[in-house]
Amino acid sequence: MARETAHDNERAIALLGLQPRDRVLDIGTGHGRSLSMIAASTAGVTATGIDSSDVMLAIATKRNKALIRQGRVHLQKASSDDLPFAAGSFDKAMAVHTLYFWQPAEPHLLSIARVLRPGGCFVLGFRPAEDKAVTEQFPASVYTFRTTNEVEALLVAAGFAIADRQRRDISGNSMVWLRATRT
Repeated sequence: MARETAHDNERAIALLGLQPRDRVLDIGTGHGRSLSMIAASTAGVTATGIDSSDVMLAIATKRNKALIRQGRVHLQKASSDDLPFAAGSFDKAMAVHTLYFWQPAEPHLLSIARVLRPGGCFVLGFRPAEDKAVTEQFPASVYTFRTTNEVEALLVAAGFAIADRQRRDISGNSMVWLRATRT
């Protein structure tokens, strides 16, 4: 999984536009590779990863052991629809390949908006429903795919302004990254 999603996470991190001392939240951190990239990218940046899986948190903890000891990476078991952080705790947040599991999506996006400071940046990476060749391969009982326009509308309704939209299409395999600002 780390290799399969590496490029998608790298693009999301680049879109965050990290600055010194940014506090970054990685939602659905999984194996934790993104956390080490975020923490190493810019001086003084701290990265917090949340995941609902004990197995993924154990893998992420092992991968980031040194950065955790240095206080540059933090991990916590949590669900994105009820983030256990104070309002405005983070400057930036990202979620890649998690949107499919948010049913409904609104509580998750509202929770993310709450923990971001006003003007904070959120990058959401996902496979769009427009790419039927890929999305139809996944069981509808587990995955909910939405069109890019639907996702943009959900973000706006949750208190975000769309700042940028990037799309990759390689051999019928689409990926969209939306960069949004908390209003």
